[in-house]
Amino acid sequence: MKHCKFILLIPCMLVISGITVYGQNAEKMRERLKAYKKIMLMEKLKMNEEQSITFFSRYAEHEELIKKAKSDIDHSVELLELSIESGKGDADKAIQTIFEKDLAMKKTIIDRMKAMKPVLSDAQYAKYILIEYSLLDDVKEAIKKRRK
Repeated sequence: MKHCKFILLIPCMLVISGITVYGQNAEKMRERLKAYKKIMLMEKLKMNEEQSITFFSRYAEHEELIKKAKSDIDHSVELLELSIESGKGDADKAIQTIFEKDLAMKKTIIDRMKAMKPVLSDAQYAKYILIEYSLLDDVKEAIKKRRK
């Protein structure tokens, strides 16, 4: 398992370091990570053509919901910042809203993972869940190492 994480970490580090070297913006970094993740999912899950089409169609639908949820959080964070800057408003209420929207986004992410179960075999689904959780950890770790 550690060997697998190391293999996954190398491309993530290359993507992150390449972005730093070439000064690309955060949106391009997200697009590269999405492309890498898609390729990795195709390779690791070894889906047939029908599975692949259904899987990525569902994945894209849920990705839009996640993007919307992230946008809602960003908007709530902006409102909190404005509240702090102006000295007016209820910061506690704004913070609670951020927490609620964050929980909603996490639920949306879990819903995406659950939506893939009917498409994949039990073994593929287990691998998919591992990939979802380990990739995020690998990217976070690569970013921490890069900052040092």
